[in-house]
Amino acid sequence: MRWAIFGVWLAIACLPGKAFTANIEFVGKNDAIDVISITGEIVRGDGDRFHDLVQDRGRVFVLLQSPGGLVEEAMQIGAQIRLNDHVTAVGANGECYSACGLIWVAGVRRYMSPTSKIGFHAAYTEENGQYKESGVANAEVGSYLTHLGLRIEAIRFFTIAGPNEVQLLSPETARALGIDVYELDSGQLTTPRDEPTADVFADRFVSYMLLKSRCSGFFQPDKDVVDRAVREAFDEGNRIAGHDTWIDLWTPMLDEVKSAIKSRGALLVCLETISFMADHQQPTGVGSPSFDCSKATTLTEKAVCSDDHLWAKDRAMNAIYLYIRSFNNMKVRKALLANQREWLQHRNACGGDRPCLNRSYDDRFQLMKDIDVSQPVNAQ
Repeated sequence: MRWAIFGVWLAIACLPGKAFTANIEFVGKNDAIDVISITGEIVRGDGDRFHDLVQDRGRVFVLLQSPGGLVEEAMQIGAQIRLNDHVTAVGANGECYSACGLIWVAGVRRYMSPTSKIGFHAAYTEENGQYKESGVANAEVGSYLTHLGLRIEAIRFFTIAGPNEVQLLSPETARALGIDVYELDSGQLTTPRDEPTADVFADRFVSYMLLKSRCSGFFQPDKDVVDRAVREAFDEGNRIAGHDTWIDLWTPMLDEVKSAIKSRGALLVCLETISFMADHQQPTGVGSPSFDCSKATTLTEKAVCSDDHLWAKDRAMNAIYLYIRSFNNMKVRKALLANQREWLQHRNACGGDRPCLNRSYDDRFQLMKDIDVSQPVNAQ
């Protein structure tokens, strides 16, 4: 879908000043994507008009050009956009203020340019020609943004400016606030993977700190790789978010990890963390299973060597095996080692079937989840 959307964006963004006769209308198709424009002031009934226009459609790209309007109608449109995974965009030099911005931010993918003018201010009412902030409306906006997954700093940004002021959102500010954006600048598209938000770097920082500490005994990752990744994640997150916000961002994440370890055990949390990192192409410092793949002879060994998701699992299992061997209680140690040898036979019966091997490791880990090789033997 990325390149189809890119084509839509180029087709529309290269038409400066294009006007539409209707406030909400179907513009056309581009590679099976329906393009809908919302222009002009958002008024009573626009939520229903948008619903009628987009129902029964597949992929929808919503192009916005609006000074704002009624907040409740904008939130109704935004809710429909998010529930149906529609895409939103404000073109180069386009303007999308106030309630319009609430629609734009609801997009499952949000497109903008460095020259896009996306602005926010507090919700207000007009009384005797005077604009006054509406506490009720701003509370509803806050709830709406929370349901979209925005954090408190973003909600404050959206609602802090007075009725006669406006806070403009740049791509850089969006990333600092944890808002993914697809940025088109001079024909070049920058995706959230190319330029992650501060939140992504906070998650990486905490994950690498966990890998460096509680998970190190399970996986024995390359120390230089992990140390470098810790520094890079910290420096980038700190640069994007700013020092004070950066600390406030990763500290709760670290607390959540500590709580998860306490309730579920270090082994399972570490396995999930390193699997997530591998899925997102982040270096883990784990470059092989626990054995030398150049000496692999069996179908099972060759399959483990060919699957990087199995490397960490195999290392963890080997670390647990060595940990068990250090138990002082001879009877318990013998029983556990015998059970481990039985599991090896079960694992090897999978041959080269990698899904079978993954299930075999995972089932075993569920039984061993209370073992933490970073703790003294007598603490288990």
